[in-house]
Amino acid sequence: MIEFEKFEGEIRTDYRTGSRVIFSPIRDKKPMDFSTAVGKWESDISRCPFEYANDSLNRTIKYIGGDRYSWKLRAIENKFPFTFPDLGLFSSGAFLKKSTPFGYSEVLVETPVHDLPFEEIGEEERILWLENIVEREEALYSRDGIKYVYVFKNEGPGSGASLFHAHSQIMAFPDVTPAIATEAERIKENLKKTGKCLYEEALPEEKDRLLIENGTCVAFAPFASKFTAETVVMPKRHVNYAAGLSEGEVRDMVRLLSSVISVNKKLFGRLPYNLVFHELKSEKDFHFHIEIYYRVITFAAVEFAGFYTNQLIPETYADIFSKEMDVAGKQGSGKDAGR
Repeated sequence: MIEFEKFEGEIRTDYRTGSRVIFSPIRDKKPMDFSTAVGKWESDISRCPFEYANDSLNRTIKYIGGDRYSWKLRAIENKFPFTFPDLGLFSSGAFLKKSTPFGYSEVLVETPVHDLPFEEIGEEERILWLENIVEREEALYSRDGIKYVYVFKNEGPGSGASLFHAHSQIMAFPDVTPAIATEAERIKENLKKTGKCLYEEALPEEKDRLLIENGTCVAFAPFASKFTAETVVMPKRHVNYAAGLSEGEVRDMVRLLSSVISVNKKLFGRLPYNLVFHELKSEKDFHFHIEIYYRVITFAAVEFAGFYTNQLIPETYADIFSKEMDVAGKQGSGKDAGR
């Protein structure tokens, strides 16, 4: 058991804004295999801890689709985590509030191939990816003290990723993170006001920003996109978290994710991005969706004032996206592709 008072990591609450900051000095020791040249999509495979030969560097939770010599995906404990299960949950301070970074941090290595990006992984492997995210979420939700599980993927230099090899992260917290809690409140407010799900009500309003859809899922550029090519991918049916997806919805969702990332690579080149799950098991009114944020520009002073700046209006993005789908020979206008 790590003693809280002797451990440097902690979560502090900003008395000015109420936001929380995770301090985790151990993260400073995490491996980095990207080229030192800014923005370079190059890496030193000998430094990657996710290779077959290096699997002893991380504690394996599960091999998926094979054994230690033949796996297709691999779930491991994060060796350089934000959160720690051995800490227990403690808090202190009335004005200057802090708490232990209690929780769990896991990594899902998406392929054994070092330089294979997510969108080029086989469809069955992408299905395994989503199915095993669901499995790990449910396992973490079953742990004492865990109320929220957060899934995300940092891809490329400038996204926050330190490793080139395709992987996703799964973190478990004792409470709902502020951004999701705020979104849940807006969903509740809209339901109380209109009797409708916020996202299901928004979908017809987003018709001018529709990117692509298939039988059960849809992708669109949200009306007030914060980032260039920001995309929401979600099931049409109301599902509050990933475990509620049907087999068909899982397949349709990974197809849309792959299509969106592939088309954007053709439009903009290989850009770093963050892929984030928005879901809430404890709130049936929440509508599960995945958001993708491309990192085209870095934050400037105006963002610290509470405004985001985006040089590409989402209607224009939706238009060039559909044209690229046409050029690629996709079905119709591109908005019915991904079947």
